[in-house]
Amino acid sequence: MYIVESILNTFYRKKMRSVLCFDEVASVPIPPKSPADTDNYLLYIHVPFCESLCPYCSFHRYEYSEKTARAYYDALWQELCMYQRLGYDFKGMYIGGGTPTIMMDQLIETLAVTREMFSVQEISVETNPNHLTEANLHLLKNAGVNRLSVGVQSFDDKLLRHIGRYAKYGSAQQIKEKLKSAIGLFDTLNVDLIFNMPVQTHKSLEQDLDVIEELLPEQVTFYPLMTAPSVEIVLNNSLGPISYKKEKLFYFIILDRMKKNYTGSTAWCFSRKKSMIDEYIIAYDKYIGAGSGAFGYFNDCIYINTFALDEYVRKIQHHEFPVTRVKQFTEQENIYYFLLMKLFGLSLPKAVFNTEQGRYYKKKLRLEMLLLKLSRSIAEKADSIELTDKGKYYWVMAMREFFIAVDTMRDHCREKLQTD
Repeated sequence: MYIVESILNTFYRKKMRSVLCFDEVASVPIPPKSPADTDNYLLYIHVPFCESLCPYCSFHRYEYSEKTARAYYDALWQELCMYQRLGYDFKGMYIGGGTPTIMMDQLIETLAVTREMFSVQEISVETNPNHLTEANLHLLKNAGVNRLSVGVQSFDDKLLRHIGRYAKYGSAQQIKEKLKSAIGLFDTLNVDLIFNMPVQTHKSLEQDLDVIEELLPEQVTFYPLMTAPSVEIVLNNSLGPISYKKEKLFYFIILDRMKKNYTGSTAWCFSRKKSMIDEYIIAYDKYIGAGSGAFGYFNDCIYINTFALDEYVRKIQHHEFPVTRVKQFTEQENIYYFLLMKLFGLSLPKAVFNTEQGRYYKKKLRLEMLLLKLSRSIAEKADSIELTDKGKYYWVMAMREFFIAVDTMRDHCREKLQTD
């Protein structure tokens, strides 16, 4: 029955949107990194440029202009210097977008700059199938990229046409051939797919899974469709309404098929070996966002850089951090954020509760953990607490609503830019 999931869906949506409300600020002083802070940080860099804008995408992006992009990269490098001067360092780096590989010379220079400035040991970069050329792959490999994540979305030509990707990135067969040239070249080649598109059928999903079993890339991430309100209206009008009942059915088909060749890294990411994942917020407790529209989480706050490209460049030129929105988490929100992110990684080691902070978290989460046990969402092992298959879907729902709440905030920011 879908009654429980329907109630949970409503609860998650209201809860995430109420929590992810941000205060607008004119400027934010970023504190220096404390010598007592020994946590590993990840650096997220946002490149908000695409050749054209996909109708289902809620991310922060602009149509590509070379002049605008070069000015943007100049500001981006200055922002990185500002964090370096405050003592921040990074073990991992994730470059997302947009389409980071849209301007390869600036991307490669950015990789070189960050590796000189920081202790970066692992690098993940997003791209699209049309950028999987021999020249680009060679440049990325030589620049130290460990993980390349390719936005494929589907191997169904009919669906690719519906969402406007067939003309831009080619047929499913053409995409398969491009992926074959990249698999094995990096430590991890990740394929991003979306499930629960309104026009997606059971047959279409099985076709995607057949292709994955044929190619066997090192990693596959199956995202549920996540849309901001504005994008949901567009999809409703063009493709039809979104069905979360179908989402549940599709998810368990994916889970069953992927178990044959993959191990879960998160509730929606499947890997053939241990590697970086798109949800770097699982592996890193703290991360700093650089670039327009980038998010950072540290000092118990979520910081968001301005979405306006001209304001971003102007603030950097005036030696100001471009943060224009801040969310200070309450103590309880920090505890829930910890539980949400850690269990999304499928397993929570019991050892985390051995510290003073861990014991406090365990005490505060007593009721929540009891409810999770009673609902058979978690199973207790000797050394860990793990999500059951049922719990994995509940976490997919929760994370979907978390990211939709973020996308809703992006909608608000875009609307404000248009009215200012």
